[in-house]
This record gives sequence, C-alpha cells and structure tokens, in this order.
Amino acid sequence: LFFNTLGITQANLPRQAMGVAECNIEVPLDLAACHAEEDLTVQMFKRQPLNQHHPTATDRESLRAAVDTHAAQCAKRVHAPGVAEEQIRDRFMSTDIHREPMSLKDYVESVIPALMNDSTAVSCSRQIGHMTGSLPHYMPPLAELVTAMQQNVVKTETAKVATFVEKQVVACLHRLIFKRDAVFYDALLRDTETLPGMVTSGGTIANITGLWIARNGALGPDPAGGFVGVEQAGLLAAALHYGFRGAVVVGSALMHYSLKKAADLLGIGVQGLVPIPYDEHFRVNVDELERKVIECKSKNVCVLAIVGIAGATETGSVDDLQALAAVARQHSVHFHVDAAWGGPCLFSKALAPTLVGIESADTVTIDGHKQLFMPMGCGMLMLRDPNKVCLVAKTASYIIRRGSHDLGRFTLEGSRPANAIYMHANLACLGGVGYERLMDRSVRICRYMAAVLHRTQEFEVVVLKPMMNILLYRYLPMQVRGKIRCAEPNYDGLSDAEWEDIDQANIALQEQQKADGKSFVSRTTVYSPRCRRSIVALRVVIGNPLTKEADIDEVISEQLHIASGQPSELTPSNSSGQLSRHLLHNAQNHKRVGSTLGAHVVKRRARLPRESASFCNSLPAPDAA
Repeated sequence: LFFNTLGITQANLPRQAMGVAECNIEVPLDLAACHAEEDLTVQMFKRQPLNQHHPTATDRESLRAAVDTHAAQCAKRVHAPGVAEEQIRDRFMSTDIHREPMSLKDYVESVIPALMNDSTAVSCSRQIGHMTGSLPHYMPPLAELVTAMQQNVVKTETAKVATFVEKQVVACLHRLIFKRDAVFYDALLRDTETLPGMVTSGGTIANITGLWIARNGALGPDPAGGFVGVEQAGLLAAALHYGFRGAVVVGSALMHYSLKKAADLLGIGVQGLVPIPYDEHFRVNVDELERKVIECKSKNVCVLAIVGIAGATETGSVDDLQALAAVARQHSVHFHVDAAWGGPCLFSKALAPTLVGIESADTVTIDGHKQLFMPMGCGMLMLRDPNKVCLVAKTASYIIRRGSHDLGRFTLEGSRPANAIYMHANLACLGGVGYERLMDRSVRICRYMAAVLHRTQEFEVVVLKPMMNILLYRYLPMQVRGKIRCAEPNYDGLSDAEWEDIDQANIALQEQQKADGKSFVSRTTVYSPRCRRSIVALRVVIGNPLTKEADIDEVISEQLHIASGQPSELTPSNSSGQLSRHLLHNAQNHKRVGSTLGAHVVKRRARLPRESASFCNSLPAPDAA
C-alpha cells in the first residue's frame, strides 16, 4: 500500500530496494483475497472457543477420546499380539508430502488409530521391563496447558514466569540432595550469575553436562602461564600446556552408555572412559578404582572425573558413594554421580541411607521422566557448588546476556519447553511423602518378586540382594537345575553348550512373552562375578505405581507356561492375580502345570505368600564394605 501510494509497482522497484537476492513472492494488490486464502491455514493456529457447537469441538473431543481409549488399552496388554515391527514400519514408508491439507477430522479418524492401536502400552501394570510407566492422572491435561503456553525457557523474554518456576524446582531438588539451609537458597534464587542446576531433555544431556563442567574445571585457565583454558583453546592445546598425555573418566563397568557419548563429544574418545570391575553385588571395586586413578596420574594422564552410580540401569546397584567421594577428595578429582534412576530414593527414610555420600558429589544427574514421574523427556543436573556453572556459561548479544536471568546462558541445549512445570505440580500434588510411598512400594514389590523366584527351581536370581527396584534373574532349563539350584552352585561344572542353552532359553522366553503381548520383561547381557562370565538375564524394572504383587504373579505364571510349552492360563481377564493361589488350586486338583515342572513345584509354590514375606524382610542392602 505504501508503494502504491507513491505510484511505485513491484516491477519498477530498483533491484537494490528488493534486497540482494531476487524474491519470487510479490506484494499482492488485493490483500482481502490474499487474506481469505491464507486464513484457511491461519485458522489452524487460532484458539477455538469452548463451545460444543463450534465446528472444531467434535475434533477436539475425538482427540481426547483417543487418549481415554489408549488408557483403557494399557490396562489390557503391553503389545498388540502378533504385530511385527516390520508390519508397523510398512505403514509409514511413504515420503510424499501431500500438497493439499487433510482435515483434522479425517486425520483423527484415519491416522490416529494407526499411531495408537499398536503402540507400546508403557503404563500397563505388567510392563515391568523398562524405566517408563504411568504418570499422575493430571499430567495429560497439564501437558495440554504447557503446550498451549509454548514457553521457551532459553530466555526470560519468552518464559517470564516459567524461568523462575524452573529455578525454584531445581533448588528444591538441590536441597533434597545437598541439604543446604534456607538462607543459602534465598540468596541463590536471587543471583543471576549462579544456578543450583540445569534442566535438560534427559539423563544423557545431564551426564554430558556434568562431565563438560568437570573437563573445563580440570583444564581451566592458567593466567600465569598465559593459557586461556580448554573452553577457549580446546583439548589438544590444554593437554600440551599442562603436559598431559591424555585424559580419562573412571567409573564402574556398569556406567550408562550416555557416558560413552560424553567421552566422545568432549574429545577424550570412548577409550578415555575407563571401566572398573564390580563385585558380586554389582558395586564398583573402590580399591581397584583408586589404583587406576593413581596409575593414570603417574603416567601424566589427567583424570577428569570419577563417576559413581546410584541405581545402575541394568542391575539397580548403588556404588559405595561415600568411599568414592573420599577417593575423589584425596586425589582432587571431580566426583560425578549418575543418579538418573536412584536419586528419588532420597525421599524415603528407609532408602536414603543407600545413597549416603551423594551429598559430597560435585555434580549429580537425576531424571525427571523416570521416578519423578514427569512426561518424556526431562533430566536434571545438580551442582554442589552453584558457582561452577560459570565453567560452561555462554552469552549472545540478542539473548542470554550477562546479568540476565536467562537460563540458556548455562545449558547445553538452547530452546527448551517449560518442563519444570510438571515437576512443580508433582512436588505440590504428590509431595515428599507421596514420593516416599511410591519408592518404598516399588522396592517392596521388587523384593517380593525376588522372593518368589528364589523359592523356585525354575529361576535363578542374578542380583541376590536388590538394592532398589531393578531385578535380574534367569530361567534355568531342566538339565542344569541340579548344578545351579543347590546349596553350592557348581558353575564350573557347566559345559559351554549348557551355558549357551541357558542363554538361548532366556532369549526365547523373553521374545515369546513380548510377542504374546500380555506382559513384558526386558533382557540384557551382563558379566556375572559369581558365574565369572557374561550371561543373558531377564531384567525387571518396578517403576510403575500401578504395578502390584498380583501383576508379578501373572508375569511369572506366564513365563512358566511359556517355558512348559503350554498356553498361559493366567490372563488379565480371568486371573485373580495370585500365582500361589492359582497353583494351590492346581495342586488340590492334581493337575500338572507343565511337563517340565512337575507337581512338586505346584505344592512348593503354594507356600509362597508367608515365606516370601519373611524373605523380603531378610533382604537388606549390602554393607558398604
């Protein structure tokens, strides 16, 4: 309109006025017609009134109905039986982008079922194989609010309130770990140049950030020597300046794979991650770790960090954090604790002693989307000394300026959603006592399962005394039970073929249970100090608040029926959920559970409830020694 007023058209504008490059979008003369066409798309971004007679109301209700349908399906099964991954892949092979848009109504009716129907029901109470489970009932509508707000906490200009919500939430969890007083946090929350920690998209980014801080601290500026530090000069220049032949991170052989990514990204290479053996309780050998630290230093290899584990992903074990902290102090090494899984144990008076020493860590990873029950994906990194956040601080001229409250100054990630709102809600609505109940419950159920398995001849518990709520066990074929399920297991008496038979039996059992879809456990291959070799083990994670002892009974019952070659009689639709009661009924009617099990197993299982309760009480966490 401005150009038209001056009698200038698009065609006779000089090239300089159009900019350096030609633009194929002309300024239209009929804006009304242009707006009418654009509004077909623009209206998709307009908030629709809460009016049941509005044209889009039905579509919105259909989406919400899909959420309810998915929740109902989750109660029935974990996977749709008989649906292979290749079948699902083939549904999503087209790479053509449709020129004309599809109506939301058509999308809801035709596409949503394809996305939803065969998805993994991670909140099913019998999905006990991975670290993903149910969320509080208020999370889906709260997620709708968070999405509608569309805050970006990289800067206060796009997250004026969410910025301070995040700082408060992080400070609350910092206080849970490090237990500083109220005066400390009052000053901390007002300070623009320090942070108690960072919110990330998951434990991987949190672990990377923790080691990033460790590296920059170990190879920092040397003003007297004229060196600006690794942050500015890079790892090679830092090694040359300080005379190091290399740099390493030392920790248990059970360290999470994200630490391999961190080692790669930080320039020390995956071989710079030094794994230390663990004991029969799957806790790192502290003496051997210290010897490795001393050896590295004697060879002019910089030890950037010592890593302790609080809830190993595969075994649930917790390293002796107090002893590791002492080693780190003795040798002036950064101490990082990966508590992505086990951190919430600090809410429990009964379980918190398992993590003693975590308060001495320099940095701590804790995952929100695991046992803090936040939606995917949210992790956090806590810093014992909030001033160390400056080791990785970055600024820009248009945002994240010095002196601002912009959180993006200190985080590896830039744009981020306001995920801290979910934790803010949980801290209020679940509270500390709610988290304590959930943690105590999950550990109790895990130990119940260990007790049930321990009383059988068909299974062997790999982690003898579960420290948390992760359990490893394996099925034993008939021909090896006499050598293993006895007072003094004779692992040396097994042939290579028998070891292979055990591994293959567990692989087949896990695959079949997954294919059937009614329940799910995962599996892993882990080195067993007792067996003195790597073994295939079934892995259970009790992280879903909806899981109860009856679900454990059903999972084990199904495995027994799979192993016996008979169809499972215990299903969600016909089971009372009590394995021992079911087997007692069979014993009273002189029925066999399977050709490989025998009636003596049925009679023995009938005694499980009373015995397992006492066995659970006899499973304390191993001493630090």
